[in-house]
Amino acid sequence: MKLSENIIRVKELMGLISESTNKISDSIGNIVLVSDYVKNHIKTHNDFGLGSVFREGISDEEILEYVKQVVNQNELKDGGFFEVEVPLIGYDLVRPYEEAINYPDADESVAIKKERELDIEVPLIKTSLYSDEFTTDILTMLISKSNPDFLPADVKNDEEIKNGIREGKVYSLITAFPGKNIPKASKWNGEYAVIVPRKKDLDFNMINQ
Repeated sequence: MKLSENIIRVKELMGLISESTNKISDSIGNIVLVSDYVKNHIKTHNDFGLGSVFREGISDEEILEYVKQVVNQNELKDGGFFEVEVPLIGYDLVRPYEEAINYPDADESVAIKKERELDIEVPLIKTSLYSDEFTTDILTMLISKSNPDFLPADVKNDEEIKNGIREGKVYSLITAFPGKNIPKASKWNGEYAVIVPRKKDLDFNMINQ
């Protein structure tokens, strides 16, 4: 978890930030909860070196609009990964290791990805390929059935939400990122790598410093 995420969570616990969870409904009565915490987490996917990143950032309003697209175009059923087509949404920077190690000027090291409270060490490969080589039009969203023990503070006592959970009709947005779904980092087993490409405005030698 990044420092910015920790600060937000501490402020929430201290009551310095009031939670404002969005509720997105579909035509058959399902509700998807989108918490401030998740929105803030999604917006941290902007720096090369930890995985896929958004091309120009992403706003709260855009996140909500993409969730609406998912619920309007899919049956949520038991939840899972859902894809939304968004032109030039970002860079797909997690690739199969055997592909990545053969990129031009491939330079391998390691990256640390967070998974709950665990630090997961994964391959990181820098390349002289430009970032535009990894542009993706796919946004992947993970939506799961809500757990009543892990609801945002502003909805945990909401009777509509509690009843909906008992009926299996309440879901939560867990995360969203550019590119297609892949296994979580602890399941990579060396089969995937984080890619750090060359930016248009940077010399490749600067990236390797």
